[in-house]
This record gives sequence, C-alpha cells and structure tokens, in this order.
Amino acid sequence: MEIDDTQHDVKDAPKDDEEEGQRVFKRRHTDEKPVIHAKALDDSQVEADKVAAELEAVEPSDIQLWDDLDADDWDDPVMVSEYVAEVCVYLKEIELATLPKADYMNNQEEITWEHRGILVDWLLQLHARYNLLAESLFLCINVLDRFLASRPISISKLQLVGVASFFIATKFEETYAPSVKELVIMTEKRCTVEEILKAERYILKTLQWDLRAPGPMGWLRRGSKADDCEVQARTIAKYLLEVGLVERRLVCLVPSLLSAASLWLARLILGREEWTPNLEHYTTYSEKELIPVASIMVEYVITNPIQHESLYKKYAHRRYFKCSVYVLHWSLERWQENGHVSLAKDIEFIKEELRRQREMTEAEDEDEEGS
Repeated sequence: MEIDDTQHDVKDAPKDDEEEGQRVFKRRHTDEKPVIHAKALDDSQVEADKVAAELEAVEPSDIQLWDDLDADDWDDPVMVSEYVAEVCVYLKEIELATLPKADYMNNQEEITWEHRGILVDWLLQLHARYNLLAESLFLCINVLDRFLASRPISISKLQLVGVASFFIATKFEETYAPSVKELVIMTEKRCTVEEILKAERYILKTLQWDLRAPGPMGWLRRGSKADDCEVQARTIAKYLLEVGLVERRLVCLVPSLLSAASLWLARLILGREEWTPNLEHYTTYSEKELIPVASIMVEYVITNPIQHESLYKKYAHRRYFKCSVYVLHWSLERWQENGHVSLAKDIEFIKEELRRQREMTEAEDEDEEGS
C-alpha cells in the first residue's frame, strides 16, 4: 500500500514543475530506513579504521619536527629561499666532486704529512696577515690538496705550490687580493714573480680550472641559523674547522660533515648538549654521524706539544674569545694529554654532567631570589 501511495503521488505531481519533479526522487521522512544499511556502514568504518591503524604501524610518520627557517626570507632575493633545497643538493654533489683523496700522500716521494702541516701553518699566518675571508683559506687548502693528489712534487717546490694556491684562492674569493709582488716579499724572495705566475697556470691547468669547492663556511652559516646565530658557538666551530685543515685524518671528509661536527662539539663545550631537530635538518647530519669526527678533533686539541702554533695563537686572541685556550682546558678536564678519545662511550656521561651542573645553577639562582 505504501508503494502504491507513493506512485500515486508521483502521478499527481505537475510534470512541468522542475522543482516538484526533483522532489520525487528524495526520500520521504516517513520512509523506513533499513537497519541493514546502518550496520553495513558501521562494519565498513571499522574495517577502514583497522586498515588505517595497520598502515600507521608500517609507514613512518610524516610529521615535520623542524621549523621552516627559510620562510622568513621569502622576500629577500639574496637568500633565494625558494631555491635553497636545490642549492643544498647541488653543494652536496660539488663537495664530493672536489674532495681530495685521503691517501694521496702515498704517491708523493719527497713530501710527507709533516711537511704539509708546516706549509699549512705558514699559510694560516699569511691568511691572518692580510685579514682575508675564511673562504679564501679553505679554497687555498682545497686547491693545494687536490693538486698534490694529482702531481708528485719535490720538497723544494712545496712552498711555491702553497703560495700559488693562496694566490689563486684570494683572486677567486676576495675583492682586493694581495699582489704577486707582495707574496714574493712574504716568501722572503724564495719565489719570484715569474715562478708564482707559472705555478698558478700549471695548477689551474692540472685542476682543469675547477674552483667550485664550496668549503664549510656556507654550511656553518646555515647550521648557525638553526642555532639562533649564537656567536660563541660559531666562533669555536670556526676554530675546529681550521683544525680540520691541519689534521690529516680530517682532510678526506666533506665540508658539510666537518661543519656540522664542529658546531655540535662547540655547543657541547658550551654546555648545550641537545642536538635539536632544527640543527639536524639544516646541517643534514644526525648526532650519531658527528661523534666520530668530533672525537678526532678533541684528540688533536689534547695533543702535547701543540702541533700548529699559528692556529692556536690565532684563536687565543680576545677577538676570538680565547676559544682555543678554553677548548683545550675543557678537553683536558675530561681526557688525558695525548690520549685516545671516544665520545661515543663518554657522551652520555658528559651530558649527564652538564644536566647536573645546570640543575645546581638553577637551584642556586632560586635560592638567591628567595633570599
């Protein structure tokens, strides 16, 4: 009867009324809703929830733990924030392509790592003498190492190669580079103008004019941005980066890794042991990846006697917060001179020590406020 009544209503409806025609297909409020439909809906929802739970258990969470620090630079054309991800990928490729071989000294017949260390120490003095950009120093050592990895040279030509590499790097990076005549004077006339210019051409030809090596300073600035641009940590990190220039075990490591390890160790020395998601994202390295590199840096620092006086004295100046002295004292409080350092074993103890010191300081501050 109910079906017949519905059909009768439809027949009586005006056919030329569009609105009434559409109403025919709508469910009447008095129609019974079959219970089976609701049950089927509930079953499907339960099944969907079950599948979703299984997927969550298998697939990693896509929750973003880091902050988008580049978003604030969207209106600054110099920062090119819209291309920053592509730039970082490109730099990762280039730093691998311009990395010197770790064992290149095996192909040298006359010079050794000790000779290289003496030369780099002198180049550090030369760099400080002209107060040049850090990028010039890192490019100079990169050019030097890549050339030595390609050509065996006599020990009598080592300083010439070093000063020519310095000349190349400063012309590439600096607005006002030292002249070749000034460099002749700095070598105490052991090299002539003609020799330096000839060595410059020969080095560039050997390297196929490839001066793309990015160096660690760009990575340090990016990591420091995630560290709120804290000056002391960045200064200690710069010192540790220059340790990477003279420590033979660090020569073969990419600049991005050296930069991240330097910043991590600098923060640890200053009592800020947490490696935040922002720091991990913007340096592109986890704490676990950085600990072995930081261990080598600490071993260099606690070596007695000091291996490279120029580097130590440079960062013992007030301009650099006397950070080389501070790092040495901090390291010797935890490890013996000339000892082996394994931060992987000691890191939890160091972090616990820092937490206790922080709690004691907070408690003392509360007592002073209360009194």
